Amino acid sequence: MATSQVVHVVFGLATGETSATVERGLSATGPWVPIGTVGLVSDEGYFYDNTAPFDVPVWYRATRTSGPIVLPGPLTLVGDGAVVLSDPLRPWADIEFRFCETTQDIISLVCSFTGPELVWARFGDRVRASDAGLFPILDAERPADVYARRKDHEGSGLILTRSLAAIDRMTDLFTVGGPLFLRAPAAYGRTDFHIQPGELTEAFLGDRIDQRKPVRLWSFPYVVVDGPLGPQQGTECANWCALSAAFPTYATLTATGDTWGEIAAGTTVCP
Repeated sequence: MATSQVVHVVFGLATGETSATVERGLSATGPWVPIGTVGLVSDEGYFYDNTAPFDVPVWYRATRTSGPIVLPGPLTLVGDGAVVLSDPLRPWADIEFRFCETTQDIISLVCSFTGPELVWARFGDRVRASDAGLFPILDAERPADVYARRKDHEGSGLILTRSLAAIDRMTDLFTVGGPLFLRAPAAYGRTDFHIQPGELTEAFLGDRIDQRKPVRLWSFPYVVVDGPLGPQQGTECANWCALSAAFPTYATLTATGDTWGEIAAGTTVCP
């Protein structure tokens, strides 16, 4: 399943500018929400929107000094019911998580050679902190109540991984330490929000499990936050590390006959 929407940004008027702001909206006229910046080469670039809602038509607008352009749309990112954790600035690190119906199913996966390698086990309780103060008043039975909008929720996540490769993917996703974007099926209630994860715990599954088996249980608290804005590092199929690994010399790359646009879109590395 694709976890990001590829947005092809093309400005018709050459100005030599090297970046533009990308915004997303639910109609061709907005309202527009800034979601990141895209690098431009010869007034063209590719942005990978890994915070796009699944199965919802959206439009994109790109803005630079010379003004905004609305890109052809709508575009729809098709989901398949997975939970997805993404780093908005590093689309290549996205992870899809599958499910087990019961706790017993999770336990049975420990010694199983089949089944998903990355499993979303559950959410923890959601707590919305109060932002209020009570101040005693001299010679009054009741205090003064000063209050403001209640905070967005804090929660936690529990994840099961079943391979060394899955451990590496978890490390890659969480290692930068910044906000992640969480998308989950509508059955969970309110989903699709940025989170700041806290301490990430990688646990072995008890004394009776052979620790040479690469099964881990990961847990982390989180706080819902605003998302970051900035330049991206590309996707799994569109980054310089993947390109150099697939094509060790310039000659092998040019032999494909692909354009720079196809390389930036990721179709050269992942046909």
